[in-house]
Amino acid sequence: DEARSLKVNVVAMKGVNEDEAADFAAWAARAPVEVRFIEVMPFDGNGWDRTELVPWTTTRAAIEAVHGPLTPLADAPSSTARTFTRPGWRGRIGFVASMTAPFCAGCTRLRITADGSLKVCLFGAREVSLRDALRSGATDAEVVALVGAALAGKAAAHAGMDILATTDNRPMITIGG
Repeated sequence: DEARSLKVNVVAMKGVNEDEAADFAAWAARAPVEVRFIEVMPFDGNGWDRTELVPWTTTRAAIEAVHGPLTPLADAPSSTARTFTRPGWRGRIGFVASMTAPFCAGCTRLRITADGSLKVCLFGAREVSLRDALRSGATDAEVVALVGAALAGKAAAHAGMDILATTDNRPMITIGG
């Protein structure tokens, strides 16, 4: 699918760019891209402020006010974005609403950081160092067991934006994503 081959992420922030949502959406009308609007998320070092949050429903309403009703697409149960399009558009719009409509229950994402740590949740502070295990001679079976234990310890949902804002976690640039 052409539109899924290029995703453009836009972190919607009140007072910064929320007035540009319809302009970004127009890109998806013209080109086979997926423009994803992401709710601002609290990470160490990003100066997160709840007042900057633009809920996905607000962004969708701003787009629909200019372009008309968006048509929902069928997303996989593990999708992190709700996707939409309009008749005649070449691309699509996605909304990643991890703060106002968390998708934790269906999330199948894992991350391995640049320094070799496994994170089973983007917002989770717990990590398992696969690098250290491999450097100490762990067998494939032992690494599989480490990953399995990390998955078994995955929380059903993240703590919520206000708690996340006060929780120690890596800055996003050191997590990758």
